[in-house]
Amino acid sequence: MSNPFSYGGIVAGKQFCNRIKEMDDLFRAGLNGEKLFIHGERRIGKTSLLRKVMTRFAEKQVISVLINVWKCVDSADFVNVCASGFAEAEGTAGIMKRIRKLFDGLSPAVTISNDGRPSLTFERSAGKLSSAQLENVLKASWKIADSNKDKRLVVIFDEFQQVRLLGDDRVERLLRSVVQERSDIAWFFCGSRAHLINQMFLDSNSPLFRSAGHYPIETITNEHWIPFISEKFMSDGRDISLTVVEKLLEITSGHPFYTQLLCSSLWDISEPDSVISDNMLQQALEILLERENSTYHTLWNSLPEQSKRMLRAIAIENPLKSPYSGRVLRKLGFTSPSSAGRAIEYLTSHDLITRSCDGEYIIIDRFLGMWCRKNFAV
Repeated sequence: MSNPFSYGGIVAGKQFCNRIKEMDDLFRAGLNGEKLFIHGERRIGKTSLLRKVMTRFAEKQVISVLINVWKCVDSADFVNVCASGFAEAEGTAGIMKRIRKLFDGLSPAVTISNDGRPSLTFERSAGKLSSAQLENVLKASWKIADSNKDKRLVVIFDEFQQVRLLGDDRVERLLRSVVQERSDIAWFFCGSRAHLINQMFLDSNSPLFRSAGHYPIETITNEHWIPFISEKFMSDGRDISLTVVEKLLEITSGHPFYTQLLCSSLWDISEPDSVISDNMLQQALEILLERENSTYHTLWNSLPEQSKRMLRAIAIENPLKSPYSGRVLRKLGFTSPSSAGRAIEYLTSHDLITRSCDGEYIIIDRFLGMWCRKNFAV
């Protein structure tokens, strides 16, 4: 039997754990034409969740457009991925005629993919991208909605925080205008870099300030993980006790990527019709830490000294609740709250730590936290 645990890509089918409430919530939000910014830690499964919701949309004749922004390096790239996404939503019948009606100022080209399906690409503008081109590609959503009045249109931006890094503030300003003017279109803005997402939607100086409701994606609770993990192991006669599963989830905090990764490692070192012991769990964890040892060493050596001190403290406290209290500052060796704040800002901006809903600081990479505790705990 092949390893039943999946990580590092889109997780679907029987390898997808729970998220029933999230799927229901996002499905209703799409049908109701809501505007949401969907945020959560990196690798927490947002894209896999969105794919599942899009499958449900298709079953209800809802048109959904997924636009992945993470590869974009400038506004011309953004126009390209938006145009391609909207073009795909239009379908292939009479595609060139329909595409010309959708977009002004863009030159489409049709290519045939390996599976025989036509796909569209758009030539990059030789000069500076005009605001009209940006606006026209975003307003293609209006044209799709107008030509499908009996259906709901849901536009989904994945890794949306990349928009903030394009160096073109027109994108956010035009997006706000286009989004606000049409209440019949649902817009989902999905992102994982918390500090950028917060700047975009919570900073009063940002064009997108309060333009969408918040929908956080949290880790999966033990209630759902325990039967999922147990059933996967026991399907091949591997007996795993509740105690071992709970210890595994304590290590990963229920984060989908790290949970599936550790389960996968544990599966690989176990045999069918065997008993999974606590020692095997520790062995599986050591294998993963050893695999990442060189990467973590390189990362650690690249950090400023103050940031090393703060990262170590967060790893050991796990989580760190009050980094600015006098007692904690003295314990950590910081001379002032401002120096601690600079260390936290550095680690946050480099996507190494985040602040939980409870206001506690945690290390995003669960295994990096384990590595720090293993190497630097006193």
